[in-house]
Amino acid sequence: MENRVPLPTDNIFKFYSLFGLLLVIFSIGAVIFVSKSTNDLVVEIAVEYKILEADPIRTLSQETRFQILQRQLEVAIKNKHFFLSSLGVVILIGIIMMGYGFRKWHTEIQPLQDEMARLCLKKLQRELGEDESA
Repeated sequence: MENRVPLPTDNIFKFYSLFGLLLVIFSIGAVIFVSKSTNDLVVEIAVEYKILEADPIRTLSQETRFQILQRQLEVAIKNKHFFLSSLGVVILIGIIMMGYGFRKWHTEIQPLQDEMARLCLKKLQRELGEDESA
């Protein structure tokens, strides 16, 4: 299989920053998905739940269905809070990784690479100057 997206493997700080960015992007997508799916479930259950709630005299099967719907709503809300909290932690980890990686990359690695490129250019210019004079 051909790798179409080149991964930056030349230093660990690039990896930290880009992996953190990836975590943040996918976590934001997951937050949207969790919110939408929970809202869809609540809307699906709410109509029947409200109808059963309004009926003061319910049969045994209606009472059972009412309790099941009530429990489904409670579980859906608890799950939503848990998933959103978990995704918040993942987003925080991603932001910390991005900040640390970009800062280290920008302040430590990139200046060294820039200096190496500048010195290499000077060396090549000097060698080219010597070749022309010979």
